[in-house]
Amino acid sequence: MSESKKIVVIGSANIDLVASVNHLPIPGETVLGSSFNKIPGGKGANQAVAASKLGGEVSFVGCVGSDQEGEMLRSTLEGANVDCEFLTSLPETPTGTAMIGVDVEGNNSIIVYSGANGALAQEDIIAAKKIVKSAKVILMQLEIPTSCLETAAEIANGITILNPAPVVDIPKELLEKVDVLVPNQIELAHLSNIKSFNNLNEIENAAKSLDIETVIVTLGSKGALLVSDSDTELISSPVVDSVDTTGAGDAFCGSLAESLSRGMSFLESVEQSVVVGALSTTKHGAQTSMPSRSEVGSFLR
Repeated sequence: MSESKKIVVIGSANIDLVASVNHLPIPGETVLGSSFNKIPGGKGANQAVAASKLGGEVSFVGCVGSDQEGEMLRSTLEGANVDCEFLTSLPETPTGTAMIGVDVEGNNSIIVYSGANGALAQEDIIAAKKIVKSAKVILMQLEIPTSCLETAAEIANGITILNPAPVVDIPKELLEKVDVLVPNQIELAHLSNIKSFNNLNEIENAAKSLDIETVIVTLGSKGALLVSDSDTELISSPVVDSVDTTGAGDAFCGSLAESLSRGMSFLESVEQSVVVGALSTTKHGAQTSMPSRSEVGSFLR
């Protein structure tokens, strides 16, 4: 593949500690788990694997610890054909960890400990300057310091996509440099200072208020709302037998980056990505559930 088609994902890599439960606990409640797994995760790594499994040429920039978990994450990324030249291993800091409960309906509750992800520095982004500058798509999230994302957005020449998750305050300077924002409704509510939305018109108005060229609001099983200067379009998600929603948003973002790197339009890219997001919920786990190009093709046929 030519260099211009490359996707660079700048983000987090975590080990997910996943417990299956009958229902998610309320504050003060203890519930018994029916199964437990240790699975590679982290929003950045998930999105990199999603894009690569769809055929994208992906490089990952991030930090892990020099521990067993860090080696597991590096091995998994490389096994998914993700270039890890700029995945740094830190000797004194543990790899990031996410503790995830998944109920019988596939809903999840997540607590993340940043670990090595929080140690990613602007110097690490500058070290990867060549690939960031030449990439067609740069995909970022918020499980790493925002200063790193600002540096990446300044260097980038391609399409910069920000998935503003988890919910944190984002510097105005960063938002001004972003071409595409991909929030869910909770993240959009935070960014637009609106408590909640009653209908699609309110979501559209909130997206437009952010003054970003293209905003794609993910709506879970309802699909996604594409809001741009020229058009607003609701793209419905296909109906699937969902077992675990963990990583569905990451599957969507990885697919968006992959399709845009091939020169597809935003509408075509979102149409593919709602399918990829839906298919990811039919398997357990995050990276383990990302569909391949052939699986997506078979489903569409």
